[in-house]
Amino acid sequence: MKWYDRITQIDRRIIYLLLTLFIILPLFIPFKIPQNVMPQTQQLFDFVDSIPPGDEVVLLALDYTPQTAPECHPMAIALLKHCFARKVPVIGVSFDPQGPGLAVEAITSVIREVNENARTREDSVIYGTDCVYLGWKSGRVAALLQMGESVPQVFPVDYYGTPIDSLPLMLRVGNYKDVAIAINIASAAYPDDWIRYPQSRYGVKVGAGLTAVMAPKYYPFVQTGQLSGMMSGMKGAAEYEHLIVKHGYTDDSGTAETGMNSQSMIHILIIVFIVLGNIGYFFSRRGVKQ
Repeated sequence: MKWYDRITQIDRRIIYLLLTLFIILPLFIPFKIPQNVMPQTQQLFDFVDSIPPGDEVVLLALDYTPQTAPECHPMAIALLKHCFARKVPVIGVSFDPQGPGLAVEAITSVIREVNENARTREDSVIYGTDCVYLGWKSGRVAALLQMGESVPQVFPVDYYGTPIDSLPLMLRVGNYKDVAIAINIASAAYPDDWIRYPQSRYGVKVGAGLTAVMAPKYYPFVQTGQLSGMMSGMKGAAEYEHLIVKHGYTDDSGTAETGMNSQSMIHILIIVFIVLGNIGYFFSRRGVKQ
């Protein structure tokens, strides 16, 4: 058998083995592949980075599901790390009934990580003072409109049942006037309502973190300024992780960058197989003609 025939007849089990190895390799051997940060991700990062510490809050709406967590969960964690590192207070809410469990996991894990690495008390994050999670509320549109008048009327207690008036952060937040930006991390078309109601009626700046299949619908909203930035899928999350590492807000890359490394390795391997297949086909055709 000639060498070019061997190329075109590689055992599929070898291909599957190589695919498996290239998927798991980045999970055990850390390395970095250069990130090309998209403009909409940079725009969202720059907006959050420009918020004066301890002034207005970031309203983070966590409305994704377990099925979309691999794309959306790293977005939430990266945003929380960015805000906490800059001492920008965060208020979390959810309007998707599957959101609270994932939101609590993201918030508690980041608070724990920050506090474990904090050198001084000023570097630590205190729940109730630096961050509050208000939980889930039904009637999304009505709640969004009512929050423009009074957040405590919509959420009289937080997720844990603590009265709002006993949380120092919530004493400084009455309505959207105290919100620098509302960022909706969602796996459904929830950003539409944030644009229609809080932004159109109350002038709230809105950002988004969306799954890759949803993102194309919202690029026009970024171009018109109705969205002040957006993360698109796992790549957008990896880009935001790259930015917070680059600017010194954290030392460790997140799970999205690791996932993108696996995808990039797989794409490279597929390209190599395509090239080899074409080389083998080209020379085999020449051999037949001769």
